[in-house]
Amino acid sequence: MIIFIICVSMLLESITSNLIPLNSFFTPLFSLVSLVLIYPYFANNDTNYLKTCAIVGVIYDLVFTNTLFFNLLIFIIIGLVIKFINIVLSNNFINVMIITMISIITYLIITYLILTLIGYKTFNLQYLVSTMSRSLIANILYSFIFYLITDKISKKHKILKID
Repeated sequence: MIIFIICVSMLLESITSNLIPLNSFFTPLFSLVSLVLIYPYFANNDTNYLKTCAIVGVIYDLVFTNTLFFNLLIFIIIGLVIKFINIVLSNNFINVMIITMISIITYLIITYLILTLIGYKTFNLQYLVSTMSRSLIANILYSFIFYLITDKISKKHKILKID
């Protein structure tokens, strides 16, 4: 189920990023959302989860951003955030959407800060806020729909996941 979620998310992100302009209303971060969706399938095996976050980060770097190790580190940090939030919240569709929101906001803020601090690119705060709003709407909808699909598949095939 884990590989299925990651592959579908990356495929959909690749398709949407090629079809939709970068400055449009819709900013896909489906690979990041996949980290939220796969966490319950690791059944408290945090080491393997963080390794998976690192692998997804490297793939994301190579396929989508042409950087190396930038998103690897950020995805590991996001994985830790997801892990700690899941300690407090149970696994249901509302909490998955909340965790998705927190993960996307954290990702965008970390990326914004790093790129600004190293002087790679300067952004204004208004750009960050508009990017957050564009990203949240579509990705929360994606996480909701994909959570329902994977939850139904998991129950049908009795795939173990934590609640």
